[in-house]
Amino acid sequence: MFSDWKNILVVVCVLFGGTMLNALQAKPTTKDTLSIEEQQQFLYYFYAVERLIQTEQIEKAKPLVEFCYALNPNNATINNYMGLYAQANNDTTTMSQYFQRAYELEPKEYWYNHHILLLKSNDKKKQQVAVKQMEALAKADPKNEELYEILQKAYILLKQYDKALATQDPLDSIRGYDAMSAMQRYRLNATMKKNKQAIQEIERYLELEPNDYQFQLFRMQLYEQTMQPPTKMIPAYEAILKLDPRNVLVMNNLAWNLCLLGKDLMRAEELSRITIMREPTNPIYLDTYGWTMYKLGHCEEAIFYLEKAIEYSRGQIDKEILSHYNEAKKKCK
Repeated sequence: MFSDWKNILVVVCVLFGGTMLNALQAKPTTKDTLSIEEQQQFLYYFYAVERLIQTEQIEKAKPLVEFCYALNPNNATINNYMGLYAQANNDTTTMSQYFQRAYELEPKEYWYNHHILLLKSNDKKKQQVAVKQMEALAKADPKNEELYEILQKAYILLKQYDKALATQDPLDSIRGYDAMSAMQRYRLNATMKKNKQAIQEIERYLELEPNDYQFQLFRMQLYEQTMQPPTKMIPAYEAILKLDPRNVLVMNNLAWNLCLLGKDLMRAEELSRITIMREPTNPIYLDTYGWTMYKLGHCEEAIFYLEKAIEYSRGQIDKEILSHYNEAKKKCK
């Protein structure tokens, strides 16, 4: 049962994907009224426990932990160890009591296990208590990165997305603004359906890292989902094409937006021509090329390629392709 003490020390952090390093960095912090002799006895066994745990002699350490607890039940570290043993025995109630006591004795050192248990409880009142206590801890310890990370996840758990977003500011002040921060800001804004702000977060990061291909794709997808005008779509496609010059889908979409804008139609024709050479039976690409020909005034070519687009649609003709064909037939008589 105790073959892997490191796994025991992880305790309940699985929910949040973290690790509780404080369990390996115990300190003989204590609030007690022991006599000098009792304190010396306690410290002797306390450090004996530490030596055993550091050398992974977990079973051998257990009776000494229990003895230390009997000597001084007001030591935060020993309460934390008692909680870990209770957790290993699947004694949830006892574990919770010990972790709570460790937190009460030394909140700055032993907040993690107690609050993770509260957040995992599926009891909204307990979860709210955890959030309130962590907020107070964050005010007292504004440089605690792990605390802010768990607090942000707690806000997300409670669907308090605006507070989760606000928590990103102190996190950035601690570790700096980076792709992870930008992505978190993007996701939280998107979750709140604040598409404008989500787009701004992607654009903000791309100003710093214009060659980040993943973020270029995110921006393009956001622009497409929110139906941004060609004046915004064209630079987005151009940026991706610069990094991925063989991407025929981007070529097609860029050509199409150039047509919509009525700008640089010769470049639109060149890009679209490449797409149908690579995928000659793709009705979408054929439609774009036919429509580009129409915009350039090449009626016969336009009708030819639009007919091909209809032919390769295999009976499932896109309404837009059909409307392009009908307009070209009507105007090119």
